[in-house]
Amino acid sequence: MSSNLADRVLVLRDEVLAIADVGDTDPPGAEIFDAIVSTIAAREDTNPGLDMALHEAISRRLAWGERAEMVLANAAAVCQRLLLACKRAFRNPDHEILVIDIASEVMCTAARIVAQASVSQAGRERAAYLREELSQRRLRQALERQREEFDRLQELVDKSR
Repeated sequence: MSSNLADRVLVLRDEVLAIADVGDTDPPGAEIFDAIVSTIAAREDTNPGLDMALHEAISRRLAWGERAEMVLANAAAVCQRLLLACKRAFRNPDHEILVIDIASEVMCTAARIVAQASVSQAGRERAAYLREELSQRRLRQALERQREEFDRLQELVDKSR
């Protein structure tokens, strides 16, 4: 049943990803849709877990400088369009509920991935800030020592005159 349902959800791909709006480029949120379809297809496995492709795709988007808010907004838009398309396309409420359940699971996983990446980024930024602060403190100390040395040498020159 799951592979059949996955095929039926896959038919909705162009509508859900709003392909007409983006043309030939990869539509935003395609990784979310693909994770939903692969989770539906693997639903009969004992514990399939989510595809690492979702983690890699989201990490790649964040690494290329896309903002976390945009990644989550794209994921939410895909889920919203998927739920509307499923409501229209599926007659069996059990199938619709299964898709909603899986979509929420994938969305939560995507949010967790983004949150972990954001916390990691914040830690790196904090460490960089602390390194910069330490460098600035050392530079101020070196400049102060140079001023003291310059004043001492200036005093010696003044005394020798």
